[in-house]
Amino acid sequence: MPSVLFLRSSSQLGGIERQLLWHAARFQADGWDVHVACLHRGAGEHPLTVAARMAHLSAVTLPDPAFWHPRAGREVKALIRRLRPDLVHTADYRTDILAAGRLGGARWLAETQGHTAERWRMRVWNRLDVRALRRAHAVAPVSLAWETWLAARGVAPVRMTVLENSRAILRPGPMPPSARLEGSGPHLLYAGRLSPEKGVDLLLATWPAIRGRWPDAMLWVLGALPPAGRFRRRIEAGLAQPGVHYLGHRPDIRPWLQAADAVIIPSRREAWGMTAFEALCVGARVVAARVGGLPALCRSAPHARLFTRDDPHALLDALAHVLQPNFPHGPGVGRAYCMQPRFDPHRRHRILKGVYQRLIWDDG
Repeated sequence: MPSVLFLRSSSQLGGIERQLLWHAARFQADGWDVHVACLHRGAGEHPLTVAARMAHLSAVTLPDPAFWHPRAGREVKALIRRLRPDLVHTADYRTDILAAGRLGGARWLAETQGHTAERWRMRVWNRLDVRALRRAHAVAPVSLAWETWLAARGVAPVRMTVLENSRAILRPGPMPPSARLEGSGPHLLYAGRLSPEKGVDLLLATWPAIRGRWPDAMLWVLGALPPAGRFRRRIEAGLAQPGVHYLGHRPDIRPWLQAADAVIIPSRREAWGMTAFEALCVGARVVAARVGGLPALCRSAPHARLFTRDDPHALLDALAHVLQPNFPHGPGVGRAYCMQPRFDPHRRHRILKGVYQRLIWDDG
């Protein structure tokens, strides 16, 4: 019976964790010996560990005292030595780096969803992650665009298999009520990290022009503020503009996706596009920059419009287009988009299983 260890480092039970858990449960149903481990900096058990045990999976929380603390690496090494899995499946930059060189005889698949560079230390970790990915036996980038980016930085294309996300990444359960937004609108939504690569500064700089065309427009901003510094000061000044409402981080953005007249994604870099996917699946109108994985994600989405990144005039024109009364949108459009075969979690599982089998049997 082959064995696999899923390794994840995170602070919550979000979409990536839900999707990982979905695959882990199905590998166990297929007869694999499955283990789940999550690095956790908080007190008690990580929510992924709790959810995995509820799904009758072997799961453990590994203590991660601080960002640079060596204990996390020791914990990963000890766990691999104890379990002796045939395959280690890492699911983020931190576990990539900690697993490299600590595998024993296990094969290693690194699933990579992209990088963020909102802090200097993240830029350091990104460089370390690329070095680690060059050593992985197999790499699963989330999009063709991310595969191309990694290949340009020395990750061998022959070892990469694109593994797009699936519907399993979405929050389960019934749709919550739509948020109640004040004013006549149009109501525009930004949801995501307030960091340079997400382009929120472009949106805020374009806001006076948007207000000039739609004087009653409202912009609702969801996301945590960036660290103190010049970029944060720019963002705070933009958030203070008339008609801009900053709501902070919201773990479930679906009420605002339903209420918004358009969701704006002005990213400068996007490996895949979780906010875009969520918005398209509920049928919201989406205006997205033509970067990274967003063009592929918006393919076959009649309710999406792309624009040239960092171009405020292109953003304004795309917004005017989607706000036309006859532009497609609504729950029915969203369901049709979400149910496309390319987002079927079983399809993703077959691809992942094929990678596993090649690693363990073909390469073994």
